[in-house]
Amino acid sequence: MSTAMPGLPPEIKTALGKSWKLLLTAGIISTVLGAIAIILPPLASVTITYLVGILLLIGAVAYVAEAISRGSTGHRIWSGVLAVLYVVAGVWLIINPVSGTITLTWILAIFFLLIGVLRLIAGIASRGKVPNAGWTIVNGVLSIVIAVLVIGDLPSSAAWAIGLLVGIQLLFDGIALIATAMAGKQLAESGSNS
Repeated sequence: MSTAMPGLPPEIKTALGKSWKLLLTAGIISTVLGAIAIILPPLASVTITYLVGILLLIGAVAYVAEAISRGSTGHRIWSGVLAVLYVVAGVWLIINPVSGTITLTWILAIFFLLIGVLRLIAGIASRGKVPNAGWTIVNGVLSIVIAVLVIGDLPSSAAWAIGLLVGIQLLFDGIALIATAMAGKQLAESGSNS
């Protein structure tokens, strides 16, 4: 009888046991990408800014398609306006990636602050019930501390902050995925989801 992760429902244990290899692969990729971003934060910051610009342009195409496909005039106008805003923001980030990193740094730092608080709450609430709750707490605390440090050093932190923040997040998420995969492997090897 398996005693791994006693608070999880059997169907989740079964799913973890079946998908541990995928989780392990995702964890390793996330950890490697996180380490690269931490080692080369300015390059990662500019790369992420380009990526966000490209994603905004893709989002603009989706809004154009939605505007064309919807029957309501008001909805078409709204989708068209959003498409234009996405195009302007996406092109601006692609043309001015260094300037764009300041804006994205603000957004990312606020995101890290909020996600850190939520992870801290979730980690504390799930202690003893869910594997990796300790990592969730550590991740939350570090996210909060780093966000506060980055905000305190803006705008000079924009050159390295996005790459570093995303790198740290990828690293910790990768470690958590690897730990979850190992627990899933233990469940798979035990052959029991009880």
